[in-house]
Amino acid sequence: MQIVTALKEGVLVPWHKQQAEHTKSIMDLIRSDMGGLIFQPAIGLHKNVAEIDFISMYPSIMKHFNISPETIQPGIRDPDSGLPSTSTEQDLIPKTLEPLLKKRIAIKMKLLTMYKWDMRYKVYKAQSAAHKWLLVTCFGYLGYKNARFGKIEAHEAVTAYGRESLLRAKEAAEDMGFTVLHLYVDGLWVQKQGSNKVRDYQPLLDEILNRTGLPIALDGVYRWISFLPSRLNKHVPVANRYFGVFQSGEIKCRGIELRRHDTPKFISEIQGEVLEILARSPDADHISEYLTKIQSLMDRKLHDLRHQRIPLEKMIVRQTLSRPVNEYRVSSPAVIAVRQLEGAGKFLRPGQ
Repeated sequence: MQIVTALKEGVLVPWHKQQAEHTKSIMDLIRSDMGGLIFQPAIGLHKNVAEIDFISMYPSIMKHFNISPETIQPGIRDPDSGLPSTSTEQDLIPKTLEPLLKKRIAIKMKLLTMYKWDMRYKVYKAQSAAHKWLLVTCFGYLGYKNARFGKIEAHEAVTAYGRESLLRAKEAAEDMGFTVLHLYVDGLWVQKQGSNKVRDYQPLLDEILNRTGLPIALDGVYRWISFLPSRLNKHVPVANRYFGVFQSGEIKCRGIELRRHDTPKFISEIQGEVLEILARSPDADHISEYLTKIQSLMDRKLHDLRHQRIPLEKMIVRQTLSRPVNEYRVSSPAVIAVRQLEGAGKFLRPGQ
């Protein structure tokens, strides 16, 4: 798509990439190559929490701030913000992204006002996901070493603007009396006494849009959400490990076994059932009333496990090889299994 845009604009397309990364001091490299902004969440159970997300944050930054390989001048920064300086005239990457972003935002806005039983909902959801990953790929491609229209300084500039935008969103929330429970790259979780409806957060969304210039939306309001600690230390939070229930009854979880591809079905199904029981709670104050049902569920599942009533297929652990077997130094269970497969005449390659 970038090549098509270049040809339409009369820009020559390089046969091979020839732009090398500019020389930096070690301190310049540390300052510029910091990635997304992540805060440590407040561990524990929280009620009436809103999740606010920038819509396709990095692509929106590329379009709004006109970030493209030809607009970034290494070492030159805006004197007021300290952010990388760009030209004002729209260039190649923003022109490529503009129609994609318009469609993505339009679909996202439709989904926010659409009921889940609407026959269009699944189609719109799939289209939204497709556009999301296409836009995410464009950000990654900007820093890819062989990308014809790529430049690492442009990639670093996007994350710099992302960190600044998220901090401005945080400051806007705190100025309006909200408590910020968590920040994660392109979203924030906020809470305020008496704010538990969608309309209560519209003034905050308007203020963030005004301060950042980037499209933002309310992902939803949780009845309750739990930010989880590390398995190794219960006092240390994990940035992307939580579960909660929206006011609509929809469950959202990240970083737990249910989300992992290598979790046996037996484990993920139990965890899903536990979350469904917890989701019946009307609010955070009544969760404890459902613990007895969860304990009964666990007792039944463990009884079935001990008496070998669980199908073998639900106990399988699936893992993907990242390198050839002979490059593994430690004989992990996955490596042992692969060597057993080789003994049986079945050979696997990385990615399988």
